[in-house]
Amino acid sequence: MIRTTYLFSLALICCCLTTPASGIRVVDWTKQTVTIERQVRINPPGAADSRYSYVSFDVPPRAVRIQIRYEYERANGANTIDIGLLDSRSTDSDNPTQGFRGWSGGRRPEFFVSRNEATPGYVPGEIGAGTWRIILGLYRVSAGMDISFKIEIQTEENEASVEIPESQTSLASTKYAAQRLTDGLNQNKPEPVSNGQRWWRGDLHMHTVHSDGDWTTSELVHAARKSELDFICITDHNTPSHHAEIDNSSGDKGWPLVMRGEEITTYGGHTNAWGLPSGGWIDFRVHPGSAPGIMKTVAQAHSLGALISINHPFGLCSGCSWSYGNAAKGFDAIEVWNGDWDQTDELALGMWDKVLQSGRHITGIASSDSHRATNPIGQPTSHVAARNLSQPEVLEGIKQGRVYLTSTVNRPMISFEARRAGTRELRATIGDRMRLNTRSVVRFFVTVESAPPDATISLISNGQVVRSLLAKANGEPSVIEITCNQDAYFRVEVRDGVRKMLALTNPIYIKYGSRLS
Repeated sequence: MIRTTYLFSLALICCCLTTPASGIRVVDWTKQTVTIERQVRINPPGAADSRYSYVSFDVPPRAVRIQIRYEYERANGANTIDIGLLDSRSTDSDNPTQGFRGWSGGRRPEFFVSRNEATPGYVPGEIGAGTWRIILGLYRVSAGMDISFKIEIQTEENEASVEIPESQTSLASTKYAAQRLTDGLNQNKPEPVSNGQRWWRGDLHMHTVHSDGDWTTSELVHAARKSELDFICITDHNTPSHHAEIDNSSGDKGWPLVMRGEEITTYGGHTNAWGLPSGGWIDFRVHPGSAPGIMKTVAQAHSLGALISINHPFGLCSGCSWSYGNAAKGFDAIEVWNGDWDQTDELALGMWDKVLQSGRHITGIASSDSHRATNPIGQPTSHVAARNLSQPEVLEGIKQGRVYLTSTVNRPMISFEARRAGTRELRATIGDRMRLNTRSVVRFFVTVESAPPDATISLISNGQVVRSLLAKANGEPSVIEITCNQDAYFRVEVRDGVRKMLALTNPIYIKYGSRLS
């Protein structure tokens, strides 16, 4: 799959090389700058082969900066090679490892890391001596091809002479003041739910220049304020390099709440982790279709205190579609709505219903997956019930399924509640379980505000529409009565006249019998 054309150790630089080996050029060691040029051969991986290969190089003592450039024949898009970096604590295997220093996928032809700065997507820090490794992600390989590398290593004697191209300037070292929530800034206050909870509006999937987005962290924070979002989670692909900027931008009591995340981007589907500790990284090297592999990813996310969601399971991009089948059992959520509603979201909705019908409670969420301003954040929006705007409470609200979804930040607003007929005490709202010991009539109350005149409310149970009616224009609740004598879930969809989704809720669960599991 990969063949190294030339083998080289930087220890050889200590010798006087008058005729370097073919394909290797050592540039003026007396000035403490080392340049390694090498070429490797990549062949298409087999079905059982790893989708990652490693190119090793040695770093001498007192190194302060490494810059890597790579080139290959792209064959009009038929070949795409992703790239990342592991430091001297790493190994050349796909097993979880220490020493991860960053990932830029296929976006950048070059990157650098140094003690204090790094290209977005990479983590600055000490440049430890020893064997470092370039990670190659074999995203698309149509035929055998050569990849050329130029690796420049600088030691501290000429650190001051380093000139960083403007396009490579790190954002990781940029600091800016957090702007606090002031009176009147958030004009559209969260609506109350019950028991002291309120609905908080957020977007759980977005990207910055630290992966394949054009946003900076500060631009996303300002866009969230402008859109009146209460929380966002920044989920750059396969890297935690944006976490330092989040730490500098939001503070402990800033508005909006900015959570650290990662989109774990495998070649067999994508997942989001929300609520990572600063610098927390989840390994993305999972073989497509490997249920044990993806369950290790779930376990790693949970060990870091994060929630994990399946992303756009029917996405049209190569490697986006979900290949892990029933491994969904370990996930906390599924992204049933990604960006503007389309057929891929309809398929995701069907997948969610099948999981719910199996008896599992998994939360449906909506996200913009924004990469730039032309793809606005908060379209769609996830509304989460919590007492306070804090990461633990927002994550707990998501975990409990206390979430509804809308096409934009402020509309349409929806209320969904259930009561057993003949009583005012037994009631439930989104995410709740209602226990019924006997066959009972349950009344579902649905209120929709700011919906178009042709909007239709549908009550969904076990994957089927059980009742459909026009939304009331005056904001009064629509009441639907259902006789329940078995376990079931009920959720609401609001669609316009051409069946495009405007809003949907997570279920209210009915547990029938004397036991509530």
